[in-house]
Amino acid sequence: MKIHYLGTGAAEGWPGLFCSCENCRRARAAKGKNYRTRAQVLIDDRLLVDFGPDTYAHLQKYDLDFSGIQQVLITHSHSDHFYPADLEFRSRPFAYDRDQNRMVLYGNEKTQALFLRMKYSMEEPARFDACTGFERVTAFSWFSIPGYRILPLHARHDPKEECLLYLIQDAAGKTMLYGNDSGIFPEDTWEALKGQKLTCVSLDCTLGKDPNLEGGHMGLAADRAVVRRLREMGCIGDDTRIVLTHFSHNGGLLHEELVQETEKDGFQIAWDGMVLNI
Repeated sequence: MKIHYLGTGAAEGWPGLFCSCENCRRARAAKGKNYRTRAQVLIDDRLLVDFGPDTYAHLQKYDLDFSGIQQVLITHSHSDHFYPADLEFRSRPFAYDRDQNRMVLYGNEKTQALFLRMKYSMEEPARFDACTGFERVTAFSWFSIPGYRILPLHARHDPKEECLLYLIQDAAGKTMLYGNDSGIFPEDTWEALKGQKLTCVSLDCTLGKDPNLEGGHMGLAADRAVVRRLREMGCIGDDTRIVLTHFSHNGGLLHEELVQETEKDGFQIAWDGMVLNI
């Protein structure tokens, strides 16, 4: 399984769009891996996780071709993870022959509502239907798409909607837990993870060194608590890749500082453009 981290930032990006705080100034000075666009992952060059406002920028930056993408997993409705306005450009006259490889998005009730609002605002919704669709998923119910089995899990993020994490298993049995945006997982998710052997775990690290273990995002303290529990449950072993992503200027730590801070943990700090083969 090839995991391409297209973006690794939180909603405001880093440096923040309109921010000149100390951490944004430090990122502007350091550049490189400290420039973070909004979080998005591409798996095996064919499965997208989230469709945010930086999708087109990612296409250009990494010389990608999204015309063949047929499956997109949406974690929740926040605009840094779901920006449905750009989906219009998959239909004529903005793109051609996309009805030959119809793209389907999978997500919760709120993302479906946003999708439908966008569709019915178009002049010709039927033309859009021919090339792009949406399927509502049910937490804790496996579903299959070409090449993968997917299990949606509950995140602890926004109480106003059913935010989702995804367990993604390929045909070879490699299994990735894509775990942002979320605080420490709710108990029903822990229950569903029992017996799972994880090849890779990708976790939210929005809060950086913040010691808080509650709330809708994680920092290093919460990440360590989640990894410790996964290890106690037998879900991860010494060969499991643990990746931290979704960083905010509010977390305070630049890329190299995060690397130093987590050296003893064995965590891998994602950056925009990082490719991981598991």
